[in-house]
Amino acid sequence: METKSNKEQIPINFSFISNKSFCNYIIGENEMILETLRGISEEKKPKIIFLKGGKSTGKTHLCLATLENFTGEKYYLSPSNIDELESLNYSLLEFIVIDDLDKIIIETNKEEKLFSIINDLILRKKNILVTSTKHLNDIKFNILDLKSRLVWDQLLETSELDDDSKIKVLQKLSRDRGWTLTSKVCDYIMKHYKRDLYFLCNAIKNIDEKSLSMKKNITIPFVRKIMNYK
Repeated sequence: METKSNKEQIPINFSFISNKSFCNYIIGENEMILETLRGISEEKKPKIIFLKGGKSTGKTHLCLATLENFTGEKYYLSPSNIDELESLNYSLLEFIVIDDLDKIIIETNKEEKLFSIINDLILRKKNILVTSTKHLNDIKFNILDLKSRLVWDQLLETSELDDDSKIKVLQKLSRDRGWTLTSKVCDYIMKHYKRDLYFLCNAIKNIDEKSLSMKKNITIPFVRKIMNYK
């Protein structure tokens, strides 16, 4: 297996896909979830959705796609912007997304504020989408009423793509970029590097960009040289 210490490795950017929409979400077995989230902006009935999924199963992608599709007053909350919570004016909010609730509960003392916001939106019959890597029963709530609010409507769980589906995704991405990912190169990537789907998709993007800038064919030695991150 490749190591980070190889001095010939060239750092490449593995930032996530910037534009996350329903159109570029890789559905797999999550079609029902996709249609449910589309319904937040298309149906008049308010929804309270708790979405559980493992790491890198597309929860944040779905959150941002749902936000993009919603035309009313909306807000996205995650551990990265949790400090904004105290100054948030939620009286006019029609939709709030709380991404990685389990991390927020563990890492901050914002549970009481979250309860106030969620309770307010429920009373005003607005939309709520909450994600977590843990099941509700595995989150250590201090305010049990917060947990009870989140089970009122729909509890959903994302399914991860299997390896065969991931390979098909990578091959499609390479075709979309004008080249063919050979079976040998694809098998090498799947065998030696992370199988996290966003990592793999960004690996294809960056391999493509590096091969163009360096005028190199995409071969196993080339991939081995530039892949310095797992």
